[in-house]
Amino acid sequence: MSEELNLADLSEAQRRQLERMRADRFICDLIGIKLTEVGEGRAVASLTLSDVHMNGVGICQGGVLFSIADYALAAAFNYTEESVVSMDVSISYCKSAKVGMKITAEATETVRTRSTTVGEVVVKDEQGRILCLARGRGYVLQPR
Repeated sequence: MSEELNLADLSEAQRRQLERMRADRFICDLIGIKLTEVGEGRAVASLTLSDVHMNGVGICQGGVLFSIADYALAAAFNYTEESVVSMDVSISYCKSAKVGMKITAEATETVRTRSTTVGEVVVKDEQGRILCLARGRGYVLQPR
C-alpha cells in the first residue's frame, strides 16, 4: 500500500471519490490523516502518531482514533454520484497506541440501500494489532 495514491492507477469513479475526500482539508491537515486506498465500498487511511496525538496519560487520544475511522468510513461510503452523510458511528477501543506508531483504518461498506448504508472499520497498528473497531450508518443524499 503506497503512502500516496497514484491518480493514473485509479478509475474515473475512484478519482471522483478521492477528490471528494481530499476536499475535507480540516481533518487531513490538522490531524495528518492520508487516504491511501479507495474503491467501490472500501477505503484505507493512515496516520503516523506524534506527540500532538497523545492525551494526558501518554497514549493516543480516542478522538484521533475516532477521526481516522470516521474519515475512512466516509471515503468508503462516497464512491458514487450520491453523497453520504453520517447518521451514527459507534466505536470500541481495544488497545492503546503510542507515539511513532503508524496506524491504518480499513473501512468496508457492508450494506447499501436506496437511502442508507452501513459499514465497518478496523484500525490497526503496523503489527496488525487491532486498536479499535467502529461501525457506522450513513444517509444517502439523492442527487438533485
